[in-house]
Amino acid sequence: MTIYIHALAFRKDDPERNVRAIAQSARAKSMKAGDVMLLPFQTLTGTVQSYWQCAEHNRVRNEQWLEKLAGYTKATGVRILLPAVLSEGVGVVDIQDGHLGTVAAVATEGGLWMKASESGLDYDVFFRSAAFGEPCDIPSASNLIVVDGQGFNEGRVYLGASKVVKSGRMRANFLLPQAPFTPQEGSVAWLDDHHLRFAAMQASLRFYMAECGFERVTIGLSGGLDSAVVCAVAVSVLGADKVNAYVLPSRFTSDESRRDAQALADNLGIKLHEIDIMPTVTTVNDCLQPSIPYWADQSLMYENLQARVRGLMLMSLSNADGSLVINTGNKSELAVGYCTLYGDMVGGIALLVDVYKSDLYRMCESVAWLRERIPANILKKAPTAELRSNQKDEDSLPSYETLDAVLKDLFEGGMNGKQLRKKHGSALAVRVCKLVMRARFKHLQAPMGVIMSPVPVKALPISFYEGLLPKEL
Repeated sequence: MTIYIHALAFRKDDPERNVRAIAQSARAKSMKAGDVMLLPFQTLTGTVQSYWQCAEHNRVRNEQWLEKLAGYTKATGVRILLPAVLSEGVGVVDIQDGHLGTVAAVATEGGLWMKASESGLDYDVFFRSAAFGEPCDIPSASNLIVVDGQGFNEGRVYLGASKVVKSGRMRANFLLPQAPFTPQEGSVAWLDDHHLRFAAMQASLRFYMAECGFERVTIGLSGGLDSAVVCAVAVSVLGADKVNAYVLPSRFTSDESRRDAQALADNLGIKLHEIDIMPTVTTVNDCLQPSIPYWADQSLMYENLQARVRGLMLMSLSNADGSLVINTGNKSELAVGYCTLYGDMVGGIALLVDVYKSDLYRMCESVAWLRERIPANILKKAPTAELRSNQKDEDSLPSYETLDAVLKDLFEGGMNGKQLRKKHGSALAVRVCKLVMRARFKHLQAPMGVIMSPVPVKALPISFYEGLLPKEL
């Protein structure tokens, strides 16, 4: 008996195609009677279904397709085990010799645990339902196979992060495998959080573009770190010929930023196009002057106008050639609202929206693809939006290391306002909490992002903001 783990991607909402693909695999010449196929949660519908959100007629449909799968594979003698949403709940389906049965399994946080004593296999099997970044309580069995599927659904990404444990030691782990594998294959690769986030961004972009029918992307390069990382990820997924890169300078854009953007383009092998935004900015600004009251803050308006002209140009260019604009904002900036609605917040997908700015620097040190292609000067220079003369991000924000320390305790650490003030000092904690609370309208309007943590900024409920500030404020 050989066990085959299918930690693969399946078509969304196309159980017929998925079932036929499984049947074809079961009939392959390499498969023998008595062999076992372990399939992920995504097998039937391409997504991880929730019983409570799955309509009753879809549960019935799942059972009908599983019965067809049993019929398709009856003559092979291959045993198929997979988790599925059925009328009576979520369970592990056991298909063998044309019969449809179930195996007892224990529901844990982030998956289903099927014990060897129930299945008759030499391994416990954990079918993972948690997406990357979500809590997942993987059991600590001495012989264990973790089966994870692949896909991207409503911001959540599944990386096919499967592994094999034998006699208490991990024998192999897999990330985004392209073919079925056996417990005897593979090796152990050490992957830190930065490599996993990089893989999550790559997979999300690949799945999202395929699902939505895009072939090209459009990215605005500022000469800064965020857009550099996004562009590097896009090239790693699509190739240089499918990435449209634009530098959109204003009168505040430095020669250093232009040089850095060009150096990045050279390293990635892409053509960099330059469009001066100042004629458009000047025209719009002049048009608005008769309607602006004397007391208005025109300096802020002028800064955001530049960002919005850039957003307008990128979206127009994407309309012209049918490409997808990728947003380049990070979690730190979105959390505190250091971004412009309809400006640098435009885009069809946001790859960095759940990555803190300080972690982005560490990712560039850890991941070879980024380390070898992003110019050193981009990593060394002080971050700046360049919307006014001599502007630096730290003119408006604490340093990113300081800011992110507070934000991580607030989001992932679950600290309340009182705990934040005790740890970080009242002035800093109150300042950051005020910024986060005032930015809620931006959180809600941010583009769909790749979720890589249990607490993404875009999905915060209103109750999250309660009690962050002292009562007197």
